[in-house]
Amino acid sequence: MGEVYRVIVDKNIVKKAKKHLKPAQRKKLAEFIDTLKTNPYPKPPYDLKPVKGEKTEKTNTYRFRIGDYRVFYTVYWNEKVIVVTDLKPRETAYKR
Repeated sequence: MGEVYRVIVDKNIVKKAKKHLKPAQRKKLAEFIDTLKTNPYPKPPYDLKPVKGEKTEKTNTYRFRIGDYRVFYTVYWNEKVIVVTDLKPRETAYKR
């Protein structure tokens, strides 16, 4: 087994997921978060991309697509910690 990462999920993500995601999407999100524990950049089968921009280039922030929603997370490689920070609809996810 490879390295194990500690995954921290913001409590607001759980609320947003229950409110906005369909049951199948919530299941996919839970599976994705579980996968992060052993693989911080699990591709494929997940649609992942690094987030670009001044604020995120140096922080190792990535986005995971679930339908019309985007899940954002940051990897702290040295500490072996992953923080799932946000869940937003596509239309507002990339606005500054």
